[in-house]
Amino acid sequence: QAINIAFKLELIDNNKFKLQSFADKLSLYSYQTDKVISQSFNFDIDQVYEFGTAVKMKECSFIIIPNPNSKASFSPDLSYQFNFNSLSQQTLAYKTMVEIDLLRKDVDVLNLSLKGNNINKITDFLNMLSSVYIDENLEKKNSMANNTITFIDNQLSKITDSLSYAENRLQDYRSTNKIMNLDFQSQQLFEKLSDLQIKKATFVSNKEYYKYLVNSINRLNGLDDLMVPATMGITDVSLNKLVMELVDLNTTKLAIDGNSTEKSFVIKNINSKISNIKKLILVNLQNIIEANNIYLLDIENKIIALNKELIQLPKKQQKLFGFERQFQLNDAIYTFLLQKRAEAQIAKASNLPDSEVIDEARTDVAVKTSAKLNQIYLIALLIGLIIPAVLIYIDYVLRDQIQSRKDIEKITKTPIIGGIIQYKKPITKVFAEFPKSTVAESFRSFYTNLQYFTKGKKTQVILVTSSMPQEGKTFNAINLASVFASFNKKTCLLSFDLRLAKVHYAFDIKNDIGLSTYLINHSPIQDIILPTDINMLDVIPAGPVPPNPVELIASDKTEELFQYLRSNYDCIIIDSPPVGVVADGLLLAKYSDVNVIVTRQSHTKKKALDMVMKELHANDIGNTALVFNGIKQSRIHGYGYGYGYGYGYGYGYHKDESSPWWKKILKWKKKQDLNKNMKG
Repeated sequence: QAINIAFKLELIDNNKFKLQSFADKLSLYSYQTDKVISQSFNFDIDQVYEFGTAVKMKECSFIIIPNPNSKASFSPDLSYQFNFNSLSQQTLAYKTMVEIDLLRKDVDVLNLSLKGNNINKITDFLNMLSSVYIDENLEKKNSMANNTITFIDNQLSKITDSLSYAENRLQDYRSTNKIMNLDFQSQQLFEKLSDLQIKKATFVSNKEYYKYLVNSINRLNGLDDLMVPATMGITDVSLNKLVMELVDLNTTKLAIDGNSTEKSFVIKNINSKISNIKKLILVNLQNIIEANNIYLLDIENKIIALNKELIQLPKKQQKLFGFERQFQLNDAIYTFLLQKRAEAQIAKASNLPDSEVIDEARTDVAVKTSAKLNQIYLIALLIGLIIPAVLIYIDYVLRDQIQSRKDIEKITKTPIIGGIIQYKKPITKVFAEFPKSTVAESFRSFYTNLQYFTKGKKTQVILVTSSMPQEGKTFNAINLASVFASFNKKTCLLSFDLRLAKVHYAFDIKNDIGLSTYLINHSPIQDIILPTDINMLDVIPAGPVPPNPVELIASDKTEELFQYLRSNYDCIIIDSPPVGVVADGLLLAKYSDVNVIVTRQSHTKKKALDMVMKELHANDIGNTALVFNGIKQSRIHGYGYGYGYGYGYGYGYHKDESSPWWKKILKWKKKQDLNKNMKG
């Protein structure tokens, strides 16, 4: 049968239907073997059939019959879809749908329920499931009795022939010699010998069982039909207990093997216990078999002694005695086996299942269920609100970067004198190239607030540094120098980040000479001061990277440099390395009037900033201020810095080069509408 493909059925009239289906590849499944037997390709069906007529193809074969109990009326617009599943797929589907609940805690009553679209189908399934469960439970309880009966029947088939042969020989001898009974002396010997023969029969039967038990335990799969010793009249307590434990463990293992939800280590644990009990049983059996052989040998010795007495009897009496003894032995074994078989049958007949059905599933008590949409919507709404809130809170708690002005204020009381808006374009000299942008305006505000720190100073020396790389100190130093120059202040920008200089890239100047060559007396000071394309702004590049930047900065040449610059410039801007990484900035701080620490939104680490501020305080470096750099424009509306200037109010004077195109269109449209209204 073709499985896992959809068949579409369209009604034509009350007697006919149209069947459609297609698949590039499908599996052909056998319900007899429960296996996929082959694959088929390019399957296509589009035909009209009559109800009750077989749909036969090489890939599938089935009959569609209308439900006689259906109350639905015929409609040509109705269509149905169905598919065939394998037994394992169908079993798994029902397994996941069955719900089992304990009715009450104080009673062992289970309530089985099942949801589905076909009420008759799910009712039949629940009733059949209950019936199969009860039958399987009873079958497991009867398995011991069945195993005992099977074993006895095998023994009876062997002893029946021997008993018939012995009986025939006895009858023939009596008829031939015309002797029916033994004399008195022979009768006494016969009775003694008969008692010994009965005992011998018991030990022989036990020996056969012990042999069977050893073989069953040594087989890999010999526990399913294991027979308990007590059923054969063996009363050894230890052996019976061990065999019962082995049977129970094997039953538990079989139950778990059928349950895919159990973990493999549980099976391993049971296998370990089974192996240990097997070893104990084999050791116990070895001792019991030895004891049984000793008793059997003793009985045989006694029989030999009686046989010696039989030699004194007349010849006819001896032969008759021998026939009687052989018949009596087989008859005793046969009678013993019949007795045990009857006992096993009685035990089987008296077995009852451990469970019973109190109330069968019925269609008249089925309840129609539907999805509680309001409850589902409410839960979905709560999840949609709670999960984002929790994630935002976790992100806030775990995030170590500076996000707002409040984060800085929690770390230090150092004043924040500027907030620089994030500029997304790869341009460093924003103030010079876009003087009317909001970014340029934020640098003007930075310049204005800086004057409160350098008030009364003829020449202002400003150190710009940061706690870590990539915070924008060079970007701030370049644009701050541009602001000073725009106010007709003769400004010099020093690229003192000797390890990782970037200033010369912004101004497109050479870096073959500079501060490093000056500090080692290879270049005079006049040669390293270079003009720029910005009026009133000069730059001193870093020069080649020296092997000992700290020693050069700490030399007397640095003192001479600042003395010369103070006498020739109105403002000196120092682009210093990050003070949280190297000590260069701390050495340069003694020449500055103001030390500006640049922090960057979503980049500066809180711990790094805290460490830097504590280090500046420990080195007694004062007159320090902070700049909050890289503020995202989506967060600046209504954002104020507490010194009389707010950002994001959209002054018409400013030209923001980073405004989106659609905002520019809306702004132009609004301006056109305003002009029309004024003309009207």
